[in-house]
Amino acid sequence: MKALAVIPGRAHSLHLIEVPRPSPDEVPGGRGVLVRVLRVGVDGTDKEIDAAEYGQAPPGDGYLITGHEGFGQVEAVGPAVTEVAPGDFVVATVRRPGSSLYDRIGTSDMTTDDVYFERGINLRHGFLAEYYVDAADFIVKVPAGLEDVGVLLEPMTVVEKGIAQAYEIQRRLRVWNPKRAAVMGAGTIGLLAALVLRLRGLDVTVFGLRPAPYLNANLLALLGARYVSVAAVGVVDASHEFGPFDLMFEATGYSPIVFDSMRALGKNGVLVLSSVTGGDRRVEVPADRINLEFVLGNKVMVGTVNANREYFEKGVEDMALAEAVFPGWLSRLLTHPIVGLEQHREMMRTLTSGTDVIKVFCEVAPAHRMRYSHFPAEVALENRPNMTCQQLIDFIMSYLDNDLPGDQRAEFDRHMAVCPSCVDYLKTYEKTVMLAKSCADDQVPADVPESLVQAILAAIKKTVD
Repeated sequence: MKALAVIPGRAHSLHLIEVPRPSPDEVPGGRGVLVRVLRVGVDGTDKEIDAAEYGQAPPGDGYLITGHEGFGQVEAVGPAVTEVAPGDFVVATVRRPGSSLYDRIGTSDMTTDDVYFERGINLRHGFLAEYYVDAADFIVKVPAGLEDVGVLLEPMTVVEKGIAQAYEIQRRLRVWNPKRAAVMGAGTIGLLAALVLRLRGLDVTVFGLRPAPYLNANLLALLGARYVSVAAVGVVDASHEFGPFDLMFEATGYSPIVFDSMRALGKNGVLVLSSVTGGDRRVEVPADRINLEFVLGNKVMVGTVNANREYFEKGVEDMALAEAVFPGWLSRLLTHPIVGLEQHREMMRTLTSGTDVIKVFCEVAPAHRMRYSHFPAEVALENRPNMTCQQLIDFIMSYLDNDLPGDQRAEFDRHMAVCPSCVDYLKTYEKTVMLAKSCADDQVPADVPESLVQAILAAIKKTVD
């Protein structure tokens, strides 16, 4: 199969290679999941790995397959896998356990080890390949309704962890009800942080360098967040008008902004740092004043890196909520698709110097649509009907109205005989139809948003996914 790899220690060595296709049998205990890669997002980490700033190959290999923001579709599973099935959309977590206590209890993102095992980053191959295999423990199911934006889940987890950690820390206060939040940076992470904070109901101010109007600022306005350019107004000055801030999330990659953020943080506030800065930049700061305000104001500053399964699952929840509350917003972050692994030079050029870039991602392969059904494992292959679950949903109204041709109706009945999920779905659907008929005299208001109608329909269809 094809994959993209770097030679660690050699700058700008990203190249296309051929490697053997993996098998679920490579994972012990029958827990393997073979995933067909659909999309992979790239970010500053991939740029730094290609620049040979860090990243080591797995033992025994002279190359590292890159890419840590994967999204794919399950192709096959081992006999002991029950969490996902062929056809499911999935994302794999990035970090793998080391030897610390935190690794052993499932929180490898909090490891105290000095060596990290991260897919596509260090000592483990990544997802910029046609297929990968991993243990089911590290595979997170993504609802079919999020297929178009699922590649954003990994960056979403950075935000989920940072915000969750802030709330966890504030349990020290017994009562903490934050009202105002600030996000430092309006890139991919900053935009996702603003989204999550708006979903939590906070008033959000996002600081960026570029003056408005431009795409990122426009997207923030759609969330009901405000955008402030630090080229026009300093962070501390802006905090006098819009703050002080109860929760601040830093995602700029520019370390001096941290000290301005510390001064803009309100009493009992939390400042979350998510940027990894590897330079040696130096600045002069009012150290005594910052220290005094932190001590007297009971303020907290905390770093966050990586994410474990908990935050991937929370990311799925919030992305689904976002699609209902702000339909279509997430997809607008996917600004620069690159079709095919063969276009890796264009991918890196766009990542490095593209115009109006929010998220660059590689379209590795199209999704298999309407190919799979969720039949119980005990139903033998030769007894499985040709009609899929998705096709059954499409035909359900015709079935209830007795409008299906005889051959299709027979195939419909054959499917229902072996698929408990669709039986449950049909029963629920029939009850919904009966309820709707009983309310036939009640007129639906003309101003019901189409987005709400589509969200309800999507939620109904997800019951068999």
